[in-house]
Amino acid sequence: MEARVKIILNLIVVSVFIFLVSVLVFVFALYSEGQQVPPFLSLFLQYHIPFMILMGVFGVAAGLISYSILKSTLEKQKKIVQTNTDIIMKFLSLEDRNVFQVLKEKGGMTTQSEIANLENMTRLKAHRLVKKLEDRGIVHVEKHGKINMVRLVDELR
Repeated sequence: MEARVKIILNLIVVSVFIFLVSVLVFVFALYSEGQQVPPFLSLFLQYHIPFMILMGVFGVAAGLISYSILKSTLEKQKKIVQTNTDIIMKFLSLEDRNVFQVLKEKGGMTTQSEIANLENMTRLKAHRLVKKLEDRGIVHVEKHGKINMVRLVDELR
């Protein structure tokens, strides 16, 4: 189902759910205060249990549709990130790819000292690699005192 159709269907289901909740609350508020319920709303008072079940069904349907929309959006985003990652990896040297892999394994963020602890890596070499990746727009460096936090840019996380 197309995303726009899902969104419209979700809005309709949520609107019906809100309407049913509002009417039931209104009817029970009138009834509990001893006021007379209008004839066209007395149906809600008479069949309140089926209407509550119907509200539950609409609530579950709205949740499922919302989940479906969000899931498909997240899957598209993951595909875009994977495509960007694959393209970038083709243009990086072996050392750059190792740094990139460490960042991916650590959830997109690590310290520069952890990069320096990689095999065949020195502090100076790690600094130069991180600076080169930052100049290319692949990572962002945040200074926290003497610690440099290296973070992948949002488009690659």
